[in-house]
Amino acid sequence: MDNIDKLDTDGYRVRMGEEFISANEAAERLELALNTVKRRIDGGILRGYKDPITHHYVVSRRAVDELLEQRAALRRSALLAGATRPRREYVSPAVAAKRR
Repeated sequence: MDNIDKLDTDGYRVRMGEEFISANEAAERLELALNTVKRRIDGGILRGYKDPITHHYVVSRRAVDELLEQRAALRRSALLAGATRPRREYVSPAVAAKRR
């Protein structure tokens, strides 16, 4: 019975003890396009799944937090002497407009 999706008090989906957020929220937090997040879920880069009934994508909140931490570490390491700059991710025009 623990495998069944449940909603916690904040309305987030919880499955097998892990908290999931919508792909839209993950895209906003990661500053990526929604389709990029979906491709990364399908490609196994982000831990998440597509709900077989509603066809909505959900992403592990912990996976998003880990990716944000990795990005921060890359930015810090890029500031070290002799470091090469990390490759930039594609940012959709809609996300770029929000940053301005």
